[in-house]
Amino acid sequence: MEQVSAPFLPSLSHGKPIYAKTPPSMNSDGLIAVSPYHSVRLAQEYHHLVAHPPVSDFVVRTLVHRQVGGMPLMSAQLVIASAETRGNYPLAAIYPLHFRKTYFPSSFHGDPQVEFQCQARAAEVLPVAPPIGWSPLTFRSCFLPGKSYHRISPLGMEPEEANIQIALDLPLATAAGLWHLLERAFQQLTTLHGAGFAHGDMELHNLIVCPSPLEVHLIDFENAKEREGLSETLWNKACLSDLRLLLREAVYLQCGLGRQESPMAQAAQQCMESLFQSPKRFLRAIQRQAGL
Repeated sequence: MEQVSAPFLPSLSHGKPIYAKTPPSMNSDGLIAVSPYHSVRLAQEYHHLVAHPPVSDFVVRTLVHRQVGGMPLMSAQLVIASAETRGNYPLAAIYPLHFRKTYFPSSFHGDPQVEFQCQARAAEVLPVAPPIGWSPLTFRSCFLPGKSYHRISPLGMEPEEANIQIALDLPLATAAGLWHLLERAFQQLTTLHGAGFAHGDMELHNLIVCPSPLEVHLIDFENAKEREGLSETLWNKACLSDLRLLLREAVYLQCGLGRQESPMAQAAQQCMESLFQSPKRFLRAIQRQAGL
């Protein structure tokens, strides 16, 4: 589920992990922690709801609302936790401003408890904020003040060959920045795989780029898979599925940058045949940039 920063919540950070030990407090500027790594400046009209919990969760902003034929299926909202929520989930008292995903009885959905357990597992090996809590119809996690990778990258257009020219037109600073973010995501995913865990839904909108500190974070672990119990073939397939869109993006960027030397670049080259319908076009474009 994509998380985006609200217009009145500019991204800020203390520059180091924030592990609050006491109930939330804000300075005179309204700065409040929303994850172990991030804080935001909350608009003044919401300050009293942090200091004095409302009777029910207060919806600050609805990020996603899905319905079919007028029947609601799922909503994703930025909320300020109620007194009951803070009592039920200790981390909600530390991060009262957080992300809440709500499923409706008419929807087919995964088990929020499983998503909670998978994200908690990921947080043991990656800079992933721990989940806040779950109930049969809700899942809560920290809010990440940033944008999804697919919103900041102009690549990924159809037909796939169109991305060659897009990459060639990118300013060097833009292409280099996107490459750096992809490499950080690749490192995190391979670390996750090394721990016997696959993300299971690695779409580019599940990579959140936070500007301060500049970092990319994985979200949405509801389809995660454990290596234990999977055959070698199924496990390798799950890992390749996690990396597929990242490696395609890495190929696109090398069409503009030229061939790179890194584990991600090597993986993209090795998988080229399975990534594209016409892999030779991309290989020739990369070679041209390298002057070959």
